[in-house]
Amino acid sequence: MIQTIIIDDENISLLALREKIKMHCKELNVVKLFTRPEEALDEIYELKPEVVFLDIEMPRINGFTFLQKCNPLDFEVIFTTAYSEYAIDALRISALDFLLKPISTDELIAATNRLQEKLKNRKNYQGLLEEQLHLFMQYQQPHAQIGKIALPVLTGLEFINAIDIIKVQGENMYSIFYLSDGKKITASLTLKQVDAMLHKFGFFRVHKSFIINLKYITRYIKGEGGTVILSDGSEVEVSRRNKTEFLKKFAN
Repeated sequence: MIQTIIIDDENISLLALREKIKMHCKELNVVKLFTRPEEALDEIYELKPEVVFLDIEMPRINGFTFLQKCNPLDFEVIFTTAYSEYAIDALRISALDFLLKPISTDELIAATNRLQEKLKNRKNYQGLLEEQLHLFMQYQQPHAQIGKIALPVLTGLEFINAIDIIKVQGENMYSIFYLSDGKKITASLTLKQVDAMLHKFGFFRVHKSFIINLKYITRYIKGEGGTVILSDGSEVEVSRRNKTEFLKKFAN
């Protein structure tokens, strides 16, 4: 069963959609209904829905603002609205589907089928990532002393020299490695895992979203936390709480 919540400020729309799902989409388990999106924000991470049917036109917090306040956005979104002009905006944020009210049964079933397919593919992909991560952990130990690391990517493992990494940017469960030759590699590692792996090679986590190679710093600009300029011309903010420890790295 797919955990589902519905958010709509019109109670009649909520109940109508729930009944339609109950009759025609038995794969969906509606765990809660919300007429106030701010209440849904308070509970959404406890409920852990896999899909949210979300109205757009709502008072105080509309559907798009609701999604902006959800961090991380770890569920699929199916918009339900009476206004077709929102379709382009829905596509821009990669919504799974866009259903116009009154919602057609056929369109609801089609959206549910797309949802099932996407969740199935995600599960298969996650299994692949876990297999790659296992290989990654096996490889790291014997090669750490020579400065070469293995990154779990979609197709397997990619081997690089730690010295070639300028910086790493964290994106939820993934990390983007920026290399000295201009190449970028996205690996299925959290920034916390990357930090543990690279710390011994002279890297420093300057911000919750960035780890930098201290060898590539060309300039530091003062500020509340400050900003570092790297050899590729990019700028990375230093968080206020990491500033003191960071500056100690360069103390005589």
